[in-house]
Amino acid sequence: MAGRRAPAAGGVMTLQAVARRRAAMESLASERFDVLVVGGGIVGAGVLLDAASRGLRGALIEQTDIGAGTSGRSSRLIHGGLRYLEQLHLGLVAEALDERARLLRLAPHLVRLEPFLFPIYGLPLVHQGFYGSGIFLYDLLGSRHGAGFARHMRPDAAIEFAPQLRRKGLRAGIQYHDGVEDDARYAFAVLRTALDTGPGAVVATRVRAVAPLLDGARAIGVRARDLATGTALDIRAERVVDATGAWAAHPEERFAPVPGAGRIVPSRGAHIVIRRERLQARGGMTLRIPGRVVFIIPWPDRWIIGTTDHADERPPARPTALDEDVDELLEVVNHRLDIDLTRADILATYAGLRPLVGDAGGSTVKASREHRVTTDATGIVRIGGGKYTTYRIMARDTVDAVLGRDEARRRPSETAELPLVGAAPLGSLATLATSIARETGFTERITRRLVDRHGTRAVDVVALGRELDLLRPLAPDVAHLEAEVAWAARDELAASLDDVLSRRTRLAQERSDHGAAFAPRVAGILGAELGWDPVVQAAEVDRYLESSAVEFAVPGSRASVGSLATTSASAKHVAAQEKHVAAQDVPAQDVPAQEAAAPGS
Repeated sequence: MAGRRAPAAGGVMTLQAVARRRAAMESLASERFDVLVVGGGIVGAGVLLDAASRGLRGALIEQTDIGAGTSGRSSRLIHGGLRYLEQLHLGLVAEALDERARLLRLAPHLVRLEPFLFPIYGLPLVHQGFYGSGIFLYDLLGSRHGAGFARHMRPDAAIEFAPQLRRKGLRAGIQYHDGVEDDARYAFAVLRTALDTGPGAVVATRVRAVAPLLDGARAIGVRARDLATGTALDIRAERVVDATGAWAAHPEERFAPVPGAGRIVPSRGAHIVIRRERLQARGGMTLRIPGRVVFIIPWPDRWIIGTTDHADERPPARPTALDEDVDELLEVVNHRLDIDLTRADILATYAGLRPLVGDAGGSTVKASREHRVTTDATGIVRIGGGKYTTYRIMARDTVDAVLGRDEARRRPSETAELPLVGAAPLGSLATLATSIARETGFTERITRRLVDRHGTRAVDVVALGRELDLLRPLAPDVAHLEAEVAWAARDELAASLDDVLSRRTRLAQERSDHGAAFAPRVAGILGAELGWDPVVQAAEVDRYLESSAVEFAVPGSRASVGSLATTSASAKHVAAQEKHVAAQDVPAQDVPAQEAAAPGS
């Protein structure tokens, strides 16, 4: 039945989850690790996995949820970056394209190739040749994974691909392929793979690093605070990695001083989300006007449009899109498409902070997207810059720095050939989706998306749904199952509605109500797993509705409370959430918390 909570199973899970977290906290307080990672974004998770692949025992602490920072707020592209060709960052593009091919192989359930159109307007032939050459580079490396070769189009063919393209000035089009991924779920898959690899990694969320733990002038760990209990603890490790990204740019947020060589400059990348039927196209698009490049990214039943690139000195927790971001994105889209897109068409917005390396005050657009690994005087290894696509290389280089040159050669990274949890060949995944559809009676639309999110572990999600009588969609127009909420608590470390709706499902960014219609049902299922009584469930719903209305609002709309107020409201929500978590003693070993802002797209 729709209202069933399965209290017995949930109650058992609560005891297990609390016990696991307490065991993790005891391990953190009493053991010494080879490496301690601070920050649970894609790079922090990648460092933990890379260390595990080399036989190192690692620990990771995060102050909120895995992927809660920029790692869950990117453009969701695994790509080389066409816009970087203009800046002649050819090495970065080639490296990213090589990684794209690798990630398509290591995580085919999470990364997929999609067609994109790059329409060319009013450019001299020499510039057309420049972009054609750039696409040719994509071809050379992308063809390693069956991406095919770019197709050069006449204007009529480009219009056929995207009928709403403006004809005036259209000279040609280039169709190419690039990778699209669910960034938050991918980050968690990396973390889960790390937990399943090597000598017993320990992960605790809702744990905040406060300061380095020093032995003389050398860092031997961190002083931390358990946000679930308020308890202070010292965590000891041979080496400490700062993977906090944009948090390292703020003196009041970072746990250790950042020398000039590792200075982080946050850059805001904002996005808008619209319904799929509002824009007609056979795939994504890359739209360029002088000084700006905007992607239209295909997403199930939606289009994601982004991104912007502006310096942002606001506190890093829960950044929001500003009026100017929305204006900029609408301007580019309406300049190239005969669509008259307005704020009324936008379902939600979201923004993330790229942790670029460089000097404050410079152009973030021109700032390098290459990563930088530094080691400070205390021995803390810090990673900054980079792109989501190249996270694996960033993690590899970071662990190389932890080990030192000679030891790194003796114990090389093995992540280049290490599939992520749930991975299987595309044919096998398609067969699995068909099998689940036949077995459950769900449409293949639902089962394909289930397999896209969970890979081979979709079978386990279905089994849990049967056990708890949760084998049904959250709502008639939603392709997510109620069972996925329980699974998120049991296996994916979710400990709040925000964890489930913003990152495990992405429904917060896909719907104009951000999931408000079924938030009480989600709270009921999650509450059964985490031991929440009805009063706590209702309070959790209220907290989520308040924070999501701010975080994903359309600036300038009635739902918005103003761009300056958003920062204050978001900060207040974070503080309130931490108090709530502390009161409930929420399990956090498996629930990644304070995320280092992930690299931008």
